[in-house]
Amino acid sequence: MKKLIASALSLTLLIANADTQQILGASDNYPSLSPDGKTIIFTSTRSGRRAIWAADADGKMVRMIFEGGADTDPVTPDWSPDGRKIVFAMTPSDATNPDESEIYVMSANGSDIRRLTRVPGDDSHPHWSAGGKRIFFNSARQTPDLKKPWSAQWIDIFSMAADGSDIRRHTDCRSVCTYPSLSPDGKYVVYRKVIDGLGLSWDLSPGNRNSEIFVGLVDGSSSINISNNPAYDGWPTWTPDGRWVIYASNREKLANTGQIYAVRPDGSEIRRLTHGQWSRAQPRVDATGKKVYVAEGIEQGDFETYHIASFTFLPSVE
Repeated sequence: MKKLIASALSLTLLIANADTQQILGASDNYPSLSPDGKTIIFTSTRSGRRAIWAADADGKMVRMIFEGGADTDPVTPDWSPDGRKIVFAMTPSDATNPDESEIYVMSANGSDIRRLTRVPGDDSHPHWSAGGKRIFFNSARQTPDLKKPWSAQWIDIFSMAADGSDIRRHTDCRSVCTYPSLSPDGKYVVYRKVIDGLGLSWDLSPGNRNSEIFVGLVDGSSSINISNNPAYDGWPTWTPDGRWVIYASNREKLANTGQIYAVRPDGSEIRRLTHGQWSRAQPRVDATGKKVYVAEGIEQGDFETYHIASFTFLPSVE
């Protein structure tokens, strides 16, 4: 019987030193490790505004690589498989909608910024396909009414070529479907979906909608719920071999506190990978499949602070 063994190894990036302008309550989020395993990129507010930062894989040499300029809030960076590009979401300076977010790409050093989408509403959470030919993202472009609150809009999963052309729709959720990721073999898409039914929000307040993890074929068919829990389940990602989906959940019933879980793509063998009072979310698996990077932190009322941490992920036979 295969058992997952996960041992925590903190990688703290929120450090007060001459290379940072740390502020109280700053947060580091959405880590992504370069394909060669040498550099972590992440979103951080440590400069006083949201920007994209980088650090060596051991947490040293923390530096800002892109702050946005006239555009604001660059978030959720993701390395291209060849390590040459970074895709991310950002609010453009010419936004006409309060929920507007667009997809951009830049060189690994933060130069050559190019905007890929130009549609009012939310285009966000971009992730590269394994071959680097396509970018998957969620978009509100099919919602009937962009004036409705974001949670009441129709957010679906789309993809586009790496240059922004050839946009394809992959779901018809008529709900909120976000944070897509294509399986390594290119056959399946995993994403977060908000469904009707009793559920708990991130702060454990009850409601009539529930956030779950779904996997479906890339053509949008045969989707299944693989998390199946009234807790908030989100931020799914694949292991490089496609055998596991890693995600965060607050099913341990601590308000604003998630832990990391693994599940087979068919919904079987759910395993908890992290423990403790710290909240862990936004997992990403490195190219070897042996290490998971997460945002680890605390949320209490209006106070929130996160840093980047990692732990080993080693399936073994018992």
